[in-house]
Amino acid sequence: MKNLFLLLAALLLLQPSLFSQRTVEVSYIQDTKGNYVFSCSNKAFCTYVLSVEFTTLQNAQSDHSLPYEAEVRPGVNKLFTLSPIKKMEDIQLKYKSSYRKGCLHPSFSPDFTYLLPIAPGKEAQVYEIWNTANNAGSGQIDSSYTIRLKMKPGDTIYAARRGTVSAVDVSNTENDAGATTTGSWNFVEIVHGDCSFGQYGVLKKDGAFVKPGQLVEAGTPIGLVGGDQYGRGSDVRFSVSYYGGQFSAPTPLQFWTKKNGKGRLKHGGTYISEHPPAIIAQEMSKKAPVKKGKGKG
Repeated sequence: MKNLFLLLAALLLLQPSLFSQRTVEVSYIQDTKGNYVFSCSNKAFCTYVLSVEFTTLQNAQSDHSLPYEAEVRPGVNKLFTLSPIKKMEDIQLKYKSSYRKGCLHPSFSPDFTYLLPIAPGKEAQVYEIWNTANNAGSGQIDSSYTIRLKMKPGDTIYAARRGTVSAVDVSNTENDAGATTTGSWNFVEIVHGDCSFGQYGVLKKDGAFVKPGQLVEAGTPIGLVGGDQYGRGSDVRFSVSYYGGQFSAPTPLQFWTKKNGKGRLKHGGTYISEHPPAIIAQEMSKKAPVKKGKGKG
């Protein structure tokens, strides 16, 4: 019993460190001249906006304006340096940091053309959804636009645009178990070149073909539709969100469909998917090959 008590006590002591892991960690070192050099580690696969605010700052001057705010890319980022005003005295400081997914100024273009995220030649009825919350739980959405396409369990979901996989969660079992309601769903998230985020759901449990950090081209199979039984049944839910300050309302997207070409989708309309090479290649470099994959229609 004593050993069990000691084990539980050790776990309680470790608990704060177990849950203190942050996506963006700020730290500093003191160099030989007494300067405090700040940096951060971004453990994610997309850019974040980092803010650092000092609650106490004495005998210090910064080489950047404070409070500090900047975009930080995946990996280690150098931030700013504090130097002592009086060389013979120590710097006194306390600070707090916060961060949000995305960029300061996303380069949004309403004329960009997306593919339907379903197999070429497949027909589906489309519904628009406005002001939806992002299931990924990754920050405040300033603008998002969502479509739902009626599908069947096991159908393949395709990337509607080129980008890097920033998050994957296909651990939920409720989507395949016929639950009438659920607070979350399985998804793949892809960050695009303009710093927007595409989220694809509802995926089958363990039904993702991609992993975080992977670059995918438009038209690449990324996962399987789950057996979601609430609402109208199984569907593909595709949303595009911008985490910036300048988008006050969701912006409709342009999609390429067979016979219609480029245009906005009509709520309740039925469309046939088509993946023309020119649309697939619109964000690719001339040397980048088109990646092909097998998937069920």
